[in-house]
Amino acid sequence: MEVQFAQYSVPVILTVVLGLLYKTAGTALTDRYKPLIAVLFGIVLGLLGIAYKSLAWDLVNIVDHAIYGLMIGASAVGLYELQRTVTKPRT
Repeated sequence: MEVQFAQYSVPVILTVVLGLLYKTAGTALTDRYKPLIAVLFGIVLGLLGIAYKSLAWDLVNIVDHAIYGLMIGASAVGLYELQRTVTKPRT
């Protein structure tokens, strides 16, 4: 089984991108919509993986990559929340 760099770097990259998005959007995004944005962005990145790998756009590949993207988005939300709670000063 070939280990691909994107499999392990995409959640970290998505976490950084979401952190920048959340900071620039300020209070326009409520905490309720942040996980939804992360998951949708992860699904889009997962589907772009089909084109990146030059795979056929059949149902199996679409479902596999959409679920992979969903898990990327969920892990990015978890990593972002972990980073936010660790770096947040206690009051």
